[in-house]
Formats: sequence, structure tokens, C-alpha cells
Amino acid sequence: MATRYARPLPTDPDRIFVAAIDFGTTYSGYAFSFQQNHSKINTNQAWISGHRNLFSLKAPTCVLLKPDKSFHSFGYEAEGKYTDLFQDDKHEDWYFFKRFKMTLHNNMKLRRDHTIPDITGEKAMPATVIFAHGIKYLKDHLMDHAKTKGIYESIADKTHWVLTVPAIWNDSAKQFMREAAQNAGIKEHNLTIALEPEAAALYCRTLSVEKLDTGSNKSLTMFKPGTEYVVLDLGGGTVDVTVQRVLEDDKLEEIFKASGGAWGGTKVDESFLQLLVQIVGARVMENFKKHHTGDEIELFREFETKKRTITNDCSNKVTLRMPYQLGELFEEEFGVTLKDTIRQTNFKGKMTWTGDKLKVDPNLIKDLFKLSADSIVEHIRDLLKKETCKNVSTFLMVGGFSECVLIQDAIRSNFPDKRIIIPEDAGLAVVKGAVLFGHNPQTIISRKAKYTYGISITRPFTSSDPIQKRITVRGQDKCSDAFSKHVEVNQKVMVGEPLETQRYTPLYADSTSVVVKIFISDEENPRYTTDASCNYLGKIVVPLSPGSDENTNIEVRMTFGDTELAVEATQEDRKPLMATFDFLDH
Repeated sequence: MATRYARPLPTDPDRIFVAAIDFGTTYSGYAFSFQQNHSKINTNQAWISGHRNLFSLKAPTCVLLKPDKSFHSFGYEAEGKYTDLFQDDKHEDWYFFKRFKMTLHNNMKLRRDHTIPDITGEKAMPATVIFAHGIKYLKDHLMDHAKTKGIYESIADKTHWVLTVPAIWNDSAKQFMREAAQNAGIKEHNLTIALEPEAAALYCRTLSVEKLDTGSNKSLTMFKPGTEYVVLDLGGGTVDVTVQRVLEDDKLEEIFKASGGAWGGTKVDESFLQLLVQIVGARVMENFKKHHTGDEIELFREFETKKRTITNDCSNKVTLRMPYQLGELFEEEFGVTLKDTIRQTNFKGKMTWTGDKLKVDPNLIKDLFKLSADSIVEHIRDLLKKETCKNVSTFLMVGGFSECVLIQDAIRSNFPDKRIIIPEDAGLAVVKGAVLFGHNPQTIISRKAKYTYGISITRPFTSSDPIQKRITVRGQDKCSDAFSKHVEVNQKVMVGEPLETQRYTPLYADSTSVVVKIFISDEENPRYTTDASCNYLGKIVVPLSPGSDENTNIEVRMTFGDTELAVEATQEDRKPLMATFDFLDH
């Protein structure tokens, strides 16, 4: 069960050090800074891949468990060890998980016992265990780094942690990540959830303009009071979009609810996979994935490196190093070579496959980005049609996928009248901004409600209600499943301020508790919690004191402006209590 908690103030003497974890779909990392010099943000200098001698500022989001299900490794080490195990045919009893964050995206029925399959699809583990392993590894890695710098003793008990999540995630997914972090050893009162695009915007406000646009050494004017801009957080899994306005006193407000979709960099990988399926066939590709998983990991790592180099000006064929096992499986299946087969297909002249080299026409590679690019452009175009977004002048592109030149070109060409700003270290903007948010969460003063939130109640039956909703309680006709609205989608909600208290009464005189069921909807005014637009979010249970009856008032307050929804429910005339609620009990 979750609890509403008091977030420590930025001036809290116990918060001398803020550490942020960006747990991404494809890559993860961390950053940190001291309170007295909070803008001097440090990250891990380089994650090293032993197999390919690669250096990166983030590690792959991969978790490897031993046959006894205990933790073995994370990131490049996990990838390398699993590849070795596969080559030695010793992998069968091990558990390897990658790109599992997307199982939480848009999951309206997320439960605490949610499981995720390993890379083979034949074994599974509780998702909260896998997420907790990944978060704990990053937390421990950061603290080990602190020990080498000689600062561990001074920060060990005075660190506040920030965990980033997509702004488009629902409340269940946020609670899931909070509980995973707690299972990783982070105390609840020492943890803040930050929204990824908001964090990135906070970081970019600290940069000089030469780190955003080339050829200028002036201070950044895009964040002057009154400026309205779109933050495009382009990650591996999701594209997360928020629209903000700059206020006086260096504050920000959200002017349209968070939106987006699953159009990140992994969509390009999926398109590449489908291209391979067109070439070798679905069954060959499936056998390759099942029997040569280590080689598949290497193949997509190779593609990850190549896809970052593709531009619209690219005219030479793109050469990809391919596992020879894929060609062998094709010959075993069809009795002909890939080289000869390609010559007889629509790919003739557009690609050649010789040995372990696949040379592909650059236009074929560019087409792999089309689905992501078109989805992003279409979403932005729809967003700018909104009345509240008509004054947007600037796009701020952050996240690792924003460094893709093809995506940049697609946005520039479709929105030539907008200023496009891409920070120098776009892939680290989220995690660095999360550190700043941890030091000063009050920078964001208001947000827009992502859904219409309400409670399921029983009220007097009216002639306009469906007959199947009518029930009889103590001789009176009542309507069940009525939606009692607390906040409307896209309504402005102030950070830290609960909305007006709503009062309800128990349905029956002998009730010992009241179960308050919370529902969400994309519509402004749903009538019933059973409407197609409605989804059950979770519940709170309000215990009633002895002597309560059907006339006892129950007061429910919700706070929507923070990064996490907080709910309080108390009985009349009782001292308000920090109520427990649960969005993972479906």
C-alpha cells in the first residue's frame, strides 16, 4: 500500500546531496550534485563494454540473473556475460532481461504481481524484482563512486534520491516504480518521482546558448517570462511531450497535459527486425533469436551504432556486419543462399548479402525511421492545433533519440516557423535536470490534469439513468456506478494544493469501513464508472469509528498537482490522517 508523504523542502539540512537515476527503456544512468553547489552536476564518466571496447555515458538497461534467480549483473556486463554463456551453451538456466520498461507503458491493469518474460520468452520473473535489481545496481554503483571520491561518509545518510518516469505514464506505473525503488533500498521519504520532460527543461534553462544553438554566445532568451515552448523528450521507448510557459520569478507552469506515445528509438529497431524478416522469413528469424540469442544482441548493438550515423545526405550503401549463423539457418531452411535469393526479390539492386556483410541502399535504412518520424510529427501537429498551444514558439528536443539527425530533419522541415533547440548533451538532459528538480521541486508551480479523476458512488436514481443501474437501498431507488468528478482532464492544478474536499456517506448503516474506488477517464464529464472511457485506478479504504451510520460524512481530498497523485480520506470531526491508497490492486 502507498502512503501520501511529506516531501522534504530544498532547504532541509538532511538533504545535502541529491542523486538522480534515469531508468530508461534502452539505456540508464545517474547524476548527482551537492546542495551548496547544486548546478555542478556529475555523471558516471563512462560505462565500458568489454566485448566491443565501447564507451558510453549510459549503460544498457539489461539485468542478468543466475540460475538460482539471484542477481548477477547489469548493463554491458550483463550483455557480455550472457553472450559468453550462449556461446558456451551454458545459458539455458540463466535469466536475461532487456527493454522491459515498456511493459509499464499504458498498462491500465498493472498489478503488483505483474511478471515479465526473459529474453527467451520461456521464463518469467516478477517485474518489481527486475526493476528493483536495476535500480539497486545504479544506486550502489553511484555510492561506490562516492567512496572512490572520499565523499561517501558525508552523504550516506543525507542523500535524497530522484527517480525519473515518463510524464505520460499513469499513476499505477508511477507507484510501481516507487515501490521498486523502495525494494532497492531507497527509503520512501528520501525519494521523489520526477517527470522526464520537465526535468530536461529545468536542466536546459541552466545552459548557455552556445550549448543549445551554435554560433552565439548570448544568454539563453528562450526562457524569458511569457515564453511558451514544447518539450519533446525522445527516448528509447516513448516520446514524451509537455507544453510549458515561463512565469516571473523563474517559475514554470504546464499549459497542456502531458501526451505522447511509444514512438521512440526502439520503433526503428522493430522496423529493422521486420526488414530482416522480409529477407530471411519469420521462421528463420525466430530460430535465430531462439538458438543464437547472443548473436542477436550483437546484431542490434551493431545496428544501434549504425543508425546514429544515418543522415538525409547519406548516399553510399550502409554496411552492416551480420552473424554468419543467420545465413546458415536460411540455407538450411530453403536450400539456397541469401545472396542468390536477394537477386530474385524486390531487394535486387538495393542490397547485397555476402558472407557476414549486408550492404543496404541508404533509402531503405532511412525508411526504417519513417514510422517514428511520422508519428511524432503528426502528434505535434495535432497538439499545435489546440487553442492553449497556439503561442508556442520553440521546440526543445531532449533524450537520446533526439540526437538522431533524421528525426531532427523531419521536425525542422515540418515546422519551419518554430525554433528548434537541441542541447549538446541531449541524452543526459533528463538525468541532470532530475538532480536540479530534487534540489528545488517548487520550480514547477502548476500542471494540467492528465485525466478526469472521480470516485464511484451510489446516488439517487433519476429517469435519465439506465434501468440496469437501479438498485434499492432501504426502500429507495439508487443509481450504482455513478462517476463523482474530482478534477477534469486538462484542468489547471496547483502543485501541493489539494482540491476542494468532497463528502460522501456510507451506503449501509452497519458499514465498518468505506471503500473509495477511484476511476480515470479521457472524457471531461463521464456519467458512470462503467463508461467505455473509464478505467479503474485503485482504491482507498476508510475505517469507520464505532457508532457510525449511513449519515456519517466521509471527506475525500485529492492533490493532483504533484508528480504523484496524493489521496486523503477521513471521517468527519477526526484529525486528518495520511491515508493509504493502492493503485496496484486490480
